[in-house]
Amino acid sequence: MKKYLIIAGVLVAVIIIGAFVLPPFVGRLTHEGPPGSGQPQGGPEGCASMQAGEWMPERDECPSQNAELSAKCDAFCVKHPDCCGDRTGGEQAFGGREKVLTLPSAWEIFKLKRNYPETIKALNEGPNIYSRQGASEIIGDEKLEAIKAVGFNAIQVLLIGKKDDNGKLVFNEVNNSVLLNDIVAIKKHGLAVWVALDIAGAPTNAGQNNLGKYADFKESFLAFTKESAELMEKYKVEYFTANNEPDKLFKEQKQWSAAEINANLADFFPATNAVAREKFKGKLINKITQTQRHPDEVVAASFKNVDIAGVDVGPSLDGRVGLAEYQKKFDEYQFYASLAQQAGVPWMNAEYWQGDFDLGYYDFAKQNELKYAQVSFNAYLKAAPKGQGYVWNDWATFSLPQGEATREALSDFFKKI
Repeated sequence: MKKYLIIAGVLVAVIIIGAFVLPPFVGRLTHEGPPGSGQPQGGPEGCASMQAGEWMPERDECPSQNAELSAKCDAFCVKHPDCCGDRTGGEQAFGGREKVLTLPSAWEIFKLKRNYPETIKALNEGPNIYSRQGASEIIGDEKLEAIKAVGFNAIQVLLIGKKDDNGKLVFNEVNNSVLLNDIVAIKKHGLAVWVALDIAGAPTNAGQNNLGKYADFKESFLAFTKESAELMEKYKVEYFTANNEPDKLFKEQKQWSAAEINANLADFFPATNAVAREKFKGKLINKITQTQRHPDEVVAASFKNVDIAGVDVGPSLDGRVGLAEYQKKFDEYQFYASLAQQAGVPWMNAEYWQGDFDLGYYDFAKQNELKYAQVSFNAYLKAAPKGQGYVWNDWATFSLPQGEATREALSDFFKKI
């Protein structure tokens, strides 16, 4: 009898101890990930000054209209400046883009996997969601599910750089914090991620109208590309674009002759991809515009060191271009598809757009969205060999007067490609 009483006493003791010890342990395991997962034991990655258990703003919690919480956010950033990114340029601690966003944890990053769709059906979100003037928001669950419902299986987002005090291209950590959270959110919904460098704007603040000497710009951009490619590999991004319409940027360089512009482009396309491949194991996609206007050496360069060659076509939709002339613009698909076949490289439409990210949409575009979008759909379906994918540029267009009809037409189109 005494033996049973001792056993019962031990069991009671174990239960009591477990009630106090297990919950904190389980809580830590849930928060930190399993042992050896690489999950930081103090603050999240990029926030090394924090200690374990210390308060940190939740996503979208700062800035706040609540005076008490706003003061708490400010105090946090004073104590932990490494956690808050660049907060300069505004009268308040958090001005415009300068919202604290916790970087994805090491455990969230560890779980990321690549998922390649058979045919890319991508939505290009454009630069506005990462501009300093925009709202600092992660792409939400509801929006991502709505995107999937249309038939999209990938989202194209931008990595936007900036110039430091020495003129070197570097990350804009405030924008990066949003981008990296978006990558995790997109992947959680089963969508592939395509990240393109913001070269059309040369990245932000790089001075698009005067890049200076090509050799200097190239050296800086290649270093930026290599660093970006390494980061995208860490996040298991499926597609990476270092050559994001460099032809548009280069032709604006008045200090370069026409011959220099062409020679620089022919050198730039393969050079950036060669550097990206050193760090990135996913697929590289080039983006070029108006290929029928480029000399052979430039178009040929767009097929080098790349997995998919993309052509961007989006004629102005302001009413000044008639339907027949608009249709003619999309001969670009077949022209580029034929050259890609000769080069032995798959091709795709890497952007189709109707509006302007800065100017918005002309009234003509709002009233004729579906009619003119169908021109692009039809031209793409006729092009041979078959393309590897199609990119619709900017989700905001679906709020236009004909948005619902266009959304349905795009869904039908996606079923055919």
